[in-house]
Amino acid sequence: MASYSRKIDLPGRSQKELYDKIALDIDKFLSKAPIGKCDIDRDAAKCAVSAKSSMFSAVLKCTEGCIQVDVQLSLLASPFKSRLDEGIQKWLSKAFSV
Repeated sequence: MASYSRKIDLPGRSQKELYDKIALDIDKFLSKAPIGKCDIDRDAAKCAVSAKSSMFSAVLKCTEGCIQVDVQLSLLASPFKSRLDEGIQKWLSKAFSV
């Protein structure tokens, strides 16, 4: 499996604010990709969201002013790393005016 990691700095944003936005938007974000059935687990206590399908597994962890994205991609999904990065950047622009 190929991996994709990204640390996104969002100064001035609280851990809860970041988690709440991700927890709210993750379904819509994932629905735009042809990934099939996806299981999503929201953990408010840890301020983390995890998602898993046959194409990938991902964990998004929120801390004060930062989101850490760690993704494992299947061999079929590996060529789409750049599209994943573009999708994340597009979402950040809409969600946080970055």
